[in-house]
Amino acid sequence: MRQARFATCAAILLLFTAPAWASSVLGLSIEDQTRLSKLVVTGEVVAQRGVIHADSGVETAVNLRVTEVFKGDVRPGDVVVFHTRSGEVDGVISGAVGEARLRVGQEVLVFIEDIDGRLYNLGLSMGVWKVQLDRGRRAHFTRALEEGLDIVGDVEVETGPVTITDMARRVDAAVRQPAFDHPLLQVRLVPATQGGK
Repeated sequence: MRQARFATCAAILLLFTAPAWASSVLGLSIEDQTRLSKLVVTGEVVAQRGVIHADSGVETAVNLRVTEVFKGDVRPGDVVVFHTRSGEVDGVISGAVGEARLRVGQEVLVFIEDIDGRLYNLGLSMGVWKVQLDRGRRAHFTRALEEGLDIVGDVEVETGPVTITDMARRVDAAVRQPAFDHPLLQVRLVPATQGGK
């Protein structure tokens, strides 16, 4: 009886202290985000539309007119289409807690990954940065983290501001040094044994 009462109290405590809704992503440095990304670009959101993906369900296809390329095989002026894991199609709404919220006309920096030939922003809202101007009208980036995104792990995720020059330097360094910093992403290559052993 005492154990059952304790278990009930513990369950109630968890209900009141745990977030009701959350999405979790592994905290990554800018360099490791770069290594996982196919594209790292800034641009203006020029269109969005809800789409249905056979495996993922309702998503949003985001059209981004590229203004600057930090990594990837695109050019300024190109329109890149990537997807977010939330959207609306014919009145059906699906939302991923912690996903980036974008709007047409917004300037953003996006880390974009390729999942089975389909482009997505990397790590929900962790992979999207707002483009802002400082008092001297110089652009810099701050992460566009959304409520409900739980960043896990030991890596301290910086939120900015990061200057364009610093971001370009760090992305370039990550491209030149492809080894991951995060221990969970490091892969050890084991030499094949000789002689069938």
